[in-house]
Amino acid sequence: MAVESWPAEVVEIVGRTGMRGEATQVKVRVNDAPNPRDVGRIITRNVLGPVRLGDVLMLRDTGREAKRLNAR
Repeated sequence: MAVESWPAEVVEIVGRTGMRGEATQVKVRVNDAPNPRDVGRIITRNVLGPVRLGDVLMLRDTGREAKRLNAR
């Protein structure tokens, strides 16, 4: 069974999130999507593991967006 996924490029690293800072919140530009309206859209996602600007993430869902980090 193949899982469909779509590429998105990291354009900004927002900050660390999670109870212990284990996730990184990033903004990504969707390069391809099941819905043509989502292509080129910039969305916020939470990522586990190392990530840098320019990395390409494979997203299972392009319509879901992470909540913004609280500024403290």
